[in-house]
Amino acid sequence: MTWADARTAYPLVYLHDASITLDAWLDFVRRRTDADSNNNGLIVIRDRRDIVHALFAYRVDIDLRGCNQLCIAQLIVAQIPGSQIDHAVVASTSQVAASLGCSSIVIEQPFQLMAGATMRASTAA
Repeated sequence: MTWADARTAYPLVYLHDASITLDAWLDFVRRRTDADSNNNGLIVIRDRRDIVHALFAYRVDIDLRGCNQLCIAQLIVAQIPGSQIDHAVVASTSQVAASLGCSSIVIEQPFQLMAGATMRASTAA
């Protein structure tokens, strides 16, 4: 995804979360696409009519064995009948992983902390 694609992808982002403004989205895209590294970025999946049906952010990280792994975040997929979009997401992530030398793919699942919740560090005995 390039900066020029940002406005085209916004309707999908808005459908996913209407609280994300166009300015906030453009700021997010600017931060993710301005990086000098090829090890992170944004991918959009569109149909022949140029409609964006899925998007995700990616970055390369290191797993516990010291191997590259592709981390997928901010995955947004339009709810459309059939499984073509799911297959397109799998194919796209696999292609990105292979091109970046990643032996595995991790899809991050964000969670929201409840108001008033505190984080405590614990150590194993």
